[in-house]
Amino acid sequence: MERYFPEKIDRSDQIKRIKNYIKPHWKRLSISLILTVLVAASTAAVAWLVKPVMDDIFLKKDVTLLTVFPLIIIAIYIVKGIAIFAQSYLIRQIGQRVIMKVREDLYGHIQTMSLGFFHKYPSAVLMSRFTNDISRLANISSAVVANFFRELFSLLGLICVALSRDWKLTLIALTVLPAASVPITKVTERLRKFSRKTRDKNAEMNNFLQESFTGIKIVKIFCREKYEKEKFNNVNNKIYRLTMKTVKADEIISPVMELIGSLAIALVIWYGGLQVIKGTSTPGTFFSFIAAVMMMYGPVRKLARMNNNIQQSLASSERVFGLLNMAEEEVIDKGKGVKPESFKEKITFEGVTFSYEKDDGIVLKDIDLHIHRGEIVALVGSSGAGKTTLCSLIPRFYDVNGGRILIDDIDIRSLDLKWLRQQIGLVTQENLLFNDTVSNNISYGKEDASIDEIKNAAQIAYAHDFITDMTNGYNTVIGEKATRLSGGEAQRIAIARAILKNPAILILDEATSELDSESETIVQKALDNLMKNRTTIVIAHRLTTVFKADRIVVLENGEIIETGTHEELFNNGGTYKRLFELQFMPAIK
Repeated sequence: MERYFPEKIDRSDQIKRIKNYIKPHWKRLSISLILTVLVAASTAAVAWLVKPVMDDIFLKKDVTLLTVFPLIIIAIYIVKGIAIFAQSYLIRQIGQRVIMKVREDLYGHIQTMSLGFFHKYPSAVLMSRFTNDISRLANISSAVVANFFRELFSLLGLICVALSRDWKLTLIALTVLPAASVPITKVTERLRKFSRKTRDKNAEMNNFLQESFTGIKIVKIFCREKYEKEKFNNVNNKIYRLTMKTVKADEIISPVMELIGSLAIALVIWYGGLQVIKGTSTPGTFFSFIAAVMMMYGPVRKLARMNNNIQQSLASSERVFGLLNMAEEEVIDKGKGVKPESFKEKITFEGVTFSYEKDDGIVLKDIDLHIHRGEIVALVGSSGAGKTTLCSLIPRFYDVNGGRILIDDIDIRSLDLKWLRQQIGLVTQENLLFNDTVSNNISYGKEDASIDEIKNAAQIAYAHDFITDMTNGYNTVIGEKATRLSGGEAQRIAIARAILKNPAILILDEATSELDSESETIVQKALDNLMKNRTTIVIAHRLTTVFKADRIVVLENGEIIETGTHEELFNNGGTYKRLFELQFMPAIK
């Protein structure tokens, strides 16, 4: 499957980015490392105490030490338990704070991307970055880090104990470690590969599920449940196979390390046993050494397993940081643009050319158009003529490839982007409302609006009556995709939202095309109220909209071919008359 994002980033850059997220928590991390040393010292102390237990208690039969040593052991494990708890808690707190910060940065970065970005990349794939990948990334900064240093310091402590007991035996025991690095390296490469592929497939499944659930009506009306189930099973099986390959690579480490460790222990027992038999070493020294060596291979095995976790986490971090590294060049807002007092005169298109992708065909070509303040301009044309694209260029959802768009003789690319979009209201045929209260949806463009202002906007939009009939009135939660509202009700709330924003420029993208006749009549009245004293650009779909326009602009194949009033264009007998007769005459009959 083709990757959704260009995720190839340098490994050193990944580590640097992770360090930058951990750095603000250095105090907690420092305390955690001190506690880790305490845990390691406790582990090493247990191995160290084997010698006096063997030589002084069992061989010399020291009853006093026999009484004291159990208390020492209990004290060591109490200290070790408290240190492990405190260290794990601090590290996991750091991990959760890192997760929170990465999510904030990722969401903030995505919000800065232009509309073209969201057309390229499915929302379900973006969501998987916030759920699966960032959670995996947290392993590096929390559990893996905590356990890594804990096991590393424990290993070093045990090596010190072993060296103090018998440095020759220690060297014998450590000779097998280089041999262990070979399988670990090979497993690491496979894990990174499988983890990346598994993440891609999970993103593909998320995208499939979202499309399937949102399009469930289409699935059922066409009786395609079996087909969709087979598609899902196919993706699910691929994820299963990739996951099991990852599991196989992950789990093979433990038995390999056990085998290598057993060889080292066998050599140590043989050589160390000879030294005890010859009298050059005591049983206590030997068993203390054996205890240290056997305890040593636990941390080694865990460190190898942690390497697997790190590789899987780095695969996720590659996806997260790859997305954070993406620069959006389509629409650039430098933050220091011009902020005029208001929109005063006109919107001008001068030789505007646009295409969505460099290799795609031209959507708009050499558009020259003047729209004066207070004018209602209707855009007419067949599907794909470029009407919606033309409207999308005004608020800079996309930037032109050629030519320019001006507001009051100022190129909109020189305007402050926030100021520009504050001048524009948008009502589309889709019910673009949020799963929030009616009040919050209406005040979305003016968060400091009073309840009186919200109600006034709703009254102008003919929405107040049905809102007050709801169980909780303006505090009613409308549900995901406004499922608790009819199409006409949702549209009137969207109109109320635009009224409250009070924009100078209004874009209506077939705002009544999906409504029945009764709902259209009410919504059209609301739109009439909204359009008063505003510069309005309408993508025309209904007859009433065309008749009310001051000017009609006819688009075909991305070019303006006719401009004029309804009477002028109809009498000319050109494309407009043909479109009018095809689309609108049946409505009259």
